[in-house]
Amino acid sequence: MTELNRRDVDYSRLLDLDVLTAWTMDRQRVHHGDAAAYEEILATFQAALRSEVVDGDGRLSAPMRARKVEKHLKAAIKAARRQEGAMERFRLAVAAHQAHVRALPAQREAKQTRKAGRRESVAALTTKSLHKSAAAFAPAAEDTTAAAPAVDPARPTARGINDLFGQQQRRGA
Repeated sequence: MTELNRRDVDYSRLLDLDVLTAWTMDRQRVHHGDAAAYEEILATFQAALRSEVVDGDGRLSAPMRARKVEKHLKAAIKAARRQEGAMERFRLAVAAHQAHVRALPAQREAKQTRKAGRRESVAALTTKSLHKSAAAFAPAAEDTTAAAPAVDPARPTARGINDLFGQQQRRGA
């Protein structure tokens, strides 16, 4: 009994890319060989069936009869070629998957680093904004050398949001 027909075959060894590559290359050779054999059989059947001329046949009668048989061999050839390509795509997909899995930790670390950098920059911008706000709301220190801006004594300047609301309530009430 061949290894391919046994039910107790351990395919977990195919998880190793080198083993998988050898296995898929072998499958490709088998499918390629099958397709080549089917093509030889097709050529033999085409020659034999297309040359069968029966009394009363028209010019294309024998080839038309032969097509009913040839189409099945052509389908087998096409299927063998598809299987050969499928094995190649399977091997490439597994290789791409393994490369992706190996690259994930580094990608995730880089993402965390970018996130941490963004958090730090947001924190720095927030701190800067809070300092600016605090400086804007803090009472201005009297500077004797600088000329004080002209302030309308009837209308005091507002220093914060509470001062604005307090002024409006006093005016409106």
